[in-house]
Amino acid sequence: MADNLARKVTFNPNEKDKPNAKQRVSLNQEHVVWSGFEKVLLILGTLITLGLMFTLVSASVSATSAQHELTNVQQTVVKEQNKVSDLHQEIGELTSSARMNKIARSKGLTLIEKNIRNVH
Repeated sequence: MADNLARKVTFNPNEKDKPNAKQRVSLNQEHVVWSGFEKVLLILGTLITLGLMFTLVSASVSATSAQHELTNVQQTVVKEQNKVSDLHQEIGELTSSARMNKIARSKGLTLIEKNIRNVH
């Protein structure tokens, strides 16, 4: 039972295989008709896109407007802080002891050292 079950193939190198027949694909160049569902999807997509574009532009304009308003408020705050700083400096100059002594001397007042108490 030593049968060889393999098929016996004879090979002849001089014999050529038949070339494969080339298949030709024909293209249908007719326009495909749009279905109602595709038309509805296209219209909805267009409307959603336009709505999002409008929303984006209006949000950008709002953000720019808010930025300008913020800048104006910040400039006003800086101006008012500068005024407050100037007033604090003026208060310091007007209440300086050297100025007080000068005004007191011009009015004929004198400083009596024994009447001064230093509080720590």
